[in-house]
Amino acid sequence: MTHLVNALLSVLVVTGLLAGPSLRPRLALFLGGTGSVVANHLVWLVAPDLWSRALTPWVASVGGALVAVAAWSLLRTSPTAANLVDPQVAVSGDVADDATEQEDQAPSGVGAHGVAMGAPAPSSATPGPVRRLAV
Repeated sequence: MTHLVNALLSVLVVTGLLAGPSLRPRLALFLGGTGSVVANHLVWLVAPDLWSRALTPWVASVGGALVAVAAWSLLRTSPTAANLVDPQVAVSGDVADDATEQEDQAPSGVGAHGVAMGAPAPSSATPGPVRRLAV
């Protein structure tokens, strides 16, 4: 029972330390908790005698949390399948989509001067068309 308490404590502490300084604490809680629990479970399945030592669950929790964060970062920044197959087709398709979005008709709330009431004026700080969220 003490081994289980040690493992749960390691998961909670590592997850808390990951989520504390995070800008997205819910995501950090999810990644830290998931990575720590999965890593502890895998170590327990592969080497139960090693897992019963005092520091092994802590090492597994830290390693699992780091692997989860690294995998999330890799998936967030990975290219799409179209970029992997033929990068030029994907880029030209993106450019064509942007061109058709810019040619859309003005919304019905646009006044005579071409600026929608309440919409921000065009700025050099905005690189492309401003997309408004539907309310």
